[in-house]
Amino acid sequence: GLYCISVNCMDNAEAQFTTALRLTTHQELWTFIVTNLASVYIREGNRHQELYSLLERINPDHNFPVRRFLRETLKMSNAEDLNRLTACSLVLLGHIFYVLGNHRESNNMVVPAMQLASKIPDMSVQLWSSALLRDLNKACGNTIDAHEAAQMHQNFSQQLLQDHIEACSLPEHNLTTWTDGSPPVQFQAQNGPTTSLASLL
Repeated sequence: GLYCISVNCMDNAEAQFTTALRLTTHQELWTFIVTNLASVYIREGNRHQELYSLLERINPDHNFPVRRFLRETLKMSNAEDLNRLTACSLVLLGHIFYVLGNHRESNNMVVPAMQLASKIPDMSVQLWSSALLRDLNKACGNTIDAHEAAQMHQNFSQQLLQDHIEACSLPEHNLTTWTDGSPPVQFQAQNGPTTSLASLL
């Protein structure tokens, strides 16, 4: 499911997460799966009913303090030196502040997110950050900075597109359609026999 998200196969991601939800009895894994399924619905943009239904399963009383949880995640990831988690939390908070119209706070989140993502390096977070920077600078009337952020976004997009094309051409990409039965791919071990994924599980 996570790989499906990374290559924008949202229908496949949804199918895999839904299957995983059906098969798991472990509470932490269930929460992880639900969170990722929610991200699929959010990314698709037109899945509000499914998202609300899913969020209700997480917290039926609708008391879902997202910003507080994100800030806690940010504190924990900083304490544990989890750079990607920190960068993602910062850019997500930046996006929330942007949507709420608080451009100064949004900028205070997205600039360090971009800097951290550049150090890791994490091109997906850089792409997300540069898109937010572009939109933020446009909204603030900073046309030069908006143009610069748009150019960064374009560069990251091109690189990620190339990576996407390469990943989709690999035989392992066939796992995106797997929700039942034996895995649809065989692995060739270096200097060894072909191994099915099922034997590795």
